[in-house]
Amino acid sequence: MKKFKFKLSAFGTRQVTLLALVILIAIAGYINLSHEDEISIPASVDVSENSQDTPASTENADYFAASRIERDKARSSAQEVYREVIENRESSSEAKVSAQSNLAASAKASETEALIEGVLKAKGFEDNIVYISESGANVVVKTIGLTPAQAAQIQDVVKENTGLSSDKIKIVEIK
Repeated sequence: MKKFKFKLSAFGTRQVTLLALVILIAIAGYINLSHEDEISIPASVDVSENSQDTPASTENADYFAASRIERDKARSSAQEVYREVIENRESSSEAKVSAQSNLAASAKASETEALIEGVLKAKGFEDNIVYISESGANVVVKTIGLTPAQAAQIQDVVKENTGLSSDKIKIVEIK
């Protein structure tokens, strides 16, 4: 009987590596599909007995979630354009410098928005979203009724973190 001899050089190391990766991907897909029916536990749940989601509160929560997603998508696509300009060999040095500046400003605005949102959340404004641009800042908060003291508190947080004057800060209330 002839014995089958396996030669690694006949296949090549790239083909063996590729075959191993394909097998691993197939195994990962199988595991994913077999665990699809398992129950997922949400990260946070309101367990109070009197808690009932009204359509308005669900709409507001959806508004804030959707707004964050849209803001992040728009910012990501703008940052991608800036990166393309920076990496493009045909771009002028002025365009590259401008794109780098805009990319840094976009990253800084994103960081500042997250910081302000966190501070406002800690101060009791649970649902809020902040938009920072060159022309100013817009803050959208969910409140039952915004008092002048609360509006001043929001303005102070934004002024501290952005350096903007009060006339450049707009607060929008959603009930």
